[in-house]
Amino acid sequence: MKEDLLQLALKFIHGEIDEITYISRHDRDWYEVKELAATDPITFGILLRKLSLPYRRKALIHAFSLRTAELRTLLLGDFSESSSTIFDLTNPLKSRRFSNELLAQFGIIHRVPFDWAYKDRLVMERWNFKNYDFSGIALTCMEDLIPLLRMAEDRNRDVKGYVIQTNTDQECYIRLESRTDVIVVDLYQNDLLSLDKLMSALKSKSLTWSGFITQSVVPGHRYWTFIGADNESAIARIMETEFKYIQNTMRL
Repeated sequence: MKEDLLQLALKFIHGEIDEITYISRHDRDWYEVKELAATDPITFGILLRKLSLPYRRKALIHAFSLRTAELRTLLLGDFSESSSTIFDLTNPLKSRRFSNELLAQFGIIHRVPFDWAYKDRLVMERWNFKNYDFSGIALTCMEDLIPLLRMAEDRNRDVKGYVIQTNTDQECYIRLESRTDVIVVDLYQNDLLSLDKLMSALKSKSLTWSGFITQSVVPGHRYWTFIGADNESAIARIMETEFKYIQNTMRL
């Protein structure tokens, strides 16, 4: 069944079957989107672009293995009781409007441009930082990130986007994800000075850090990712499950 889903995804990408046929073969297992996201981000991006909006969001949620309650907390906060939000995001029969802030946060969490969470049908192969216009948190300097580099205190993830003004008057963008055993930091739109300052901030924490260049779902757009943990095994587990295509890493 798992191989069937992957083959169906490729057939859908190549126009050999329609979306209804592809989607109808799923139950609760979307194995193929996890596999594509971890092994071939470009092909995963092609699949996302071709899917209609509700199924694109659903594919992203499954690719990131987010539980419904967990995603609801990330989008709406710790005390949200809106049980229908995630269902409405992924239901093709619903036409509910969502705020730009919520959709931008969805884009930051899932590492896709804003329009990929907002627009239906085919979207542009273009990377932008509109997510951060709506949901980014402003920091005055890279050092402000240091106290935020902490692991989640419970089982739930925490994902936020930060905008930092550099000395060159160019903004850089950071996605910071905290889990119970690892911290994942993405640096977008970076120059060498921003990269150096981020690495200095990371090294101020007594963690083991592994860094590498990540391919986004948009062809040609790459960024730096750093994974920090108390031990090598936690980093290895993330690499084996979520970044299988990465061949070379750098230790800080």
